[in-house]
Amino acid sequence: MKNIAVLIKYKERHSEGLRISAGLSLLGDKVDIFILNEDFNINDLPVVKNHLEMIKSVGIGLYSNFKKEDFSFISDLDIGKKMLKYDIVFFY
Repeated sequence: MKNIAVLIKYKERHSEGLRISAGLSLLGDKVDIFILNEDFNINDLPVVKNHLEMIKSVGIGLYSNFKKEDFSFISDLDIGKKMLKYDIVFFY
């Protein structure tokens, strides 16, 4: 099992990042999604909002450097530290 991080910086890439994350989680790998650097409203991310229960049920971790419901807050410093535990990091 690999630990995989998917970092999503741009709002227009959320759908692609989610699709990649969901696919990777089906292979038995541990996947975490990080939505970074742009404040967002979950209602403006229909792909994430509509599939939130599926994301949680397959064990994908949701993180953001903004405090949002359904996301674990993580500071920029802690993001850097956490990246050390991943085998693969995708950046969108």
